[in-house]
Amino acid sequence: MTYNNSVLIGNWSEERLKNEYELKIFLRKRDRRELLLQRSRNLFSNLLKERPLKLSGTFVLFGYNVQLVASDIPARSKDASGNPKYGLALSSLVTDRQVDYMQNINDGCLTTLSPITTPCCRNTFVILSAALESLYGEKMNYGDEFLLRAENYGDPEAPSLYVRYTPEGIPGPADRMPIRLSTFKDSNCRWTTMPLLPRDRLEGLGSPVKTGVRLIVKNCVADKSLCVMNQNWMQTFFGPECGVTCRNYIDIHGRYTAENIFSLVSDVETKKQE
Repeated sequence: MTYNNSVLIGNWSEERLKNEYELKIFLRKRDRRELLLQRSRNLFSNLLKERPLKLSGTFVLFGYNVQLVASDIPARSKDASGNPKYGLALSSLVTDRQVDYMQNINDGCLTTLSPITTPCCRNTFVILSAALESLYGEKMNYGDEFLLRAENYGDPEAPSLYVRYTPEGIPGPADRMPIRLSTFKDSNCRWTTMPLLPRDRLEGLGSPVKTGVRLIVKNCVADKSLCVMNQNWMQTFFGPECGVTCRNYIDIHGRYTAENIFSLVSDVETKKQE
């Protein structure tokens, strides 16, 4: 060797200053809880915090927490017995690009269908009457227009967020993800339900909606049914999740297929039975 270990060669001074600077930046971010690992942990803590469903009885009640579950779609996972699990819950999503400045749900957040069906902050919504939001404890009937409000439990003073369908296409990948959370409450936030079977739709209109029953959810403006984008799975912070949009999937007999079949779960006991 030309030099021994005690000899400083090259840009040793610049390298030392660079390392000291990077260490100071790291310590500053750590103290401010701005590291990616810390932000990710905070995100998981906020969005996966359990929100137990209240006992609402047999029917869906306005003002209660509900989950919107596509119960006929396989979740790409298996239970303890090795049987495929079914059920995807409508959930709010914070993407990997948003985690640097967002650790909770916010305006513009995407919604997906997640195999995580345990009631938590990201997949539990408050169902409100579109005609009178202050209604509480009243039964929701088929044909009633309703809103789905997401709660930001990390910030009680945060503005209300509603599940909103954007009919107009947006260039790029967002074109396939038109359902988002929005502070802008307009007609695109209005949803309604109808019975699954065609023979029940006329007679069932105006009757109470039972919790956990299979039904069709439609956007009131687009007049299209909420549907599972079963060919559009993506990797997220919370594992593989499926896209969701509004589109009608009807077979030759005029019946909606599994992609359009959902259920409103607002009862703990009904959730366990599923």
